[in-house]
Amino acid sequence: MALALAAAAGGGGYWYLNRGLVTTDDAQVDAQLVAVPAQTAGTIAKIHFEENQVIHEGDLLVELDDSIAKARVEQADASVQAAKASAEAADADVLVATINTKGNRSVAKAALTTASAGAMTATDQIKEAEASVKAGTISLKQAETDRERASTLSDAGAISKAEADRAETAYQLASSNLEAARARVTTLKLSAAQAQGRVAEASAKAEQTDDVETLLAQATARAKTARAQVTTAEAALAVAKIDLAHTKVYAPASGVLSKKTIAVGQFVGTGQPVAQLVPSDVWVTANFKETQLASLRVGQEADFTVDAYGSETFHGTIESFSGATGSRFALLPPDNASGNFTKVVQRLPVRVHITDNVSEAHPLRPGMSVELTVHTR
Repeated sequence: MALALAAAAGGGGYWYLNRGLVTTDDAQVDAQLVAVPAQTAGTIAKIHFEENQVIHEGDLLVELDDSIAKARVEQADASVQAAKASAEAADADVLVATINTKGNRSVAKAALTTASAGAMTATDQIKEAEASVKAGTISLKQAETDRERASTLSDAGAISKAEADRAETAYQLASSNLEAARARVTTLKLSAAQAQGRVAEASAKAEQTDDVETLLAQATARAKTARAQVTTAEAALAVAKIDLAHTKVYAPASGVLSKKTIAVGQFVGTGQPVAQLVPSDVWVTANFKETQLASLRVGQEADFTVDAYGSETFHGTIESFSGATGSRFALLPPDNASGNFTKVVQRLPVRVHITDNVSEAHPLRPGMSVELTVHTR
């Protein structure tokens, strides 16, 4: 009898001490792992992190070879400048047509002088551009020779593949520069031809003002087309600059970089991960039995311990409840209608916000096992 009373008293004491507490050991530290991708394809030139290194948002992680991207930016910039020059010339044509419409012959003659000066300037620019083409041709021939020699030496094992790749990159860069120089010559010759045409047109308009309304409409249409070409060239330049910026990979958030999958000299494709980022923002996912949910509410305080740190206690609050039980998110959810039914108590994932400032001595890492208790009173 005394033993029964003692047992009853002990059980009552245990119930009293633990009333208002809901506990589960089916819990773990959780986080949203992020694959850090390369945003453009290219060869890795530099790596600025090590496996399992702590990094901060905005840190430079990887640099790709940017020589070709830089050449494309320069080429696009040259196209913008040429388009702007054509647009300015077209605007000048509109001005000339407007002046003729008003019968201002003196201003038309001034436009003739301006057009003549522009034609002379275009001629000088063509000479400079043709000199650049000659120099670029020499550079390309040298780069081609170097590439062929490097390829032969690489095949013979006399030099490394990286050195052969650098020779190939130098050849591609020289080729791009030569193409840009040739394009500039073509553009300048076109501009020179247009300038000569403007000289002739201005000369005629200085002596004749017939049909000036038609000429004005035509000049205005050409000016609109030229401005549209400027917009197109500027858009191409913006894309080239974006591609150049994408040759550098930056950390999207603070945390720890793990699963490094790259090496210097390796070629990576667009979207290929260079590492996995484990963010410093973590929480606890606790799976409570459905029979424990009645007294749980958002905002209730919780204490938990982590198996790795023994009795060290951490604190948090319930942040949210999952929209479905864990089994519903399984690859093959149970279908009780398809066979014999055995009732199993389901568990609902509950997200717990960690309110402590976690020390570096006891970091909480995703996947760590947790035992959590919620204070429902």
